[in-house]
Amino acid sequence: MMHPFAEGGLQNVWLINGYRIKETRNGRNIVVHQPQGLKRIICSALCVKSVPLSGAEFRYLCTELRITAAVLCKRLALTESQLQAWEAASQVPRHADTFIRIMYAVHLDRPEQVQRLEARSVPRHQKVYFLLRHTGREWTLQETLEQPQASHVLTHAKKPNPAQATDQDSLA
Repeated sequence: MMHPFAEGGLQNVWLINGYRIKETRNGRNIVVHQPQGLKRIICSALCVKSVPLSGAEFRYLCTELRITAAVLCKRLALTESQLQAWEAASQVPRHADTFIRIMYAVHLDRPEQVQRLEARSVPRHQKVYFLLRHTGREWTLQETLEQPQASHVLTHAKKPNPAQATDQDSLA
């Protein structure tokens, strides 16, 4: 027998197995095996579904990403009442739908990047510099607001020919 998984207001998720019903003083509760894995697969399914997200699905993704209403309002340039209206709607606006799907995809690869949405606010005109370091195995990124000072400046008599670049020199 299948059981609805209505956590977070979702009305379209059903469990075939992987759960048990537990009797408590307050009634029947569902106990899910590997709840984090279940939430991850639900979020992944929501991100690739072929129709727009409902308000409940949008809210579910935001909750799983731990993105607060205040941060969403700031990043999407809307008021809390507009956000609440979206979450109650049968589908959210296309730009919000796209935004939250992309944020979940980023979260799967780099969860710390999503948490940076709540980082301090930087004025729009502020220039941000990216410092990239190769560790021998991978590239790491550091972000700074202060302009780096070059330790040495390379000068070339003529512009290098990209066709003559070696594998180590190539960006490809």
